[in-house]
Amino acid sequence: MKYKIRRNVTTDNPLCDADRVLFDRMAKEAVSDREHEFFKIQRYKQINNFTVSNDLVMTGSSNSDHLYVVRTNADEYIIGNENHPDFEVHTMSLSEALNINLKQARVLDKDITLLEWLRQRDYQGVEYEHNFDDI
Repeated sequence: MKYKIRRNVTTDNPLCDADRVLFDRMAKEAVSDREHEFFKIQRYKQINNFTVSNDLVMTGSSNSDHLYVVRTNADEYIIGNENHPDFEVHTMSLSEALNINLKQARVLDKDITLLEWLRQRDYQGVEYEHNFDDI
């Protein structure tokens, strides 16, 4: 799916150092076209599309693990599981979110990071057009 650039809201939010390094690295080292697209779009969104109402990156109904990922504000991420609503992780950057061990966070029974989990799925189920500010 191609992301439609939102031109009506721009904030020019500066990236944190960890995310800047992450985006630069993934521009060169993405393991698939879908991974490249994911990082390119998330970078654009973090810089240009501040969200008040949240941007749904992945819904729990789009995967058998029921994992969801939400971007809030400019560059914060919330990771949770629809089947375990008492456990949710709020991170301050994409790099922090991707390094979360999902088992330790109690959102999944697998000992795996969010990045590894997304790679195993080749980013299937990721949404790019679900910013609740636009709905």
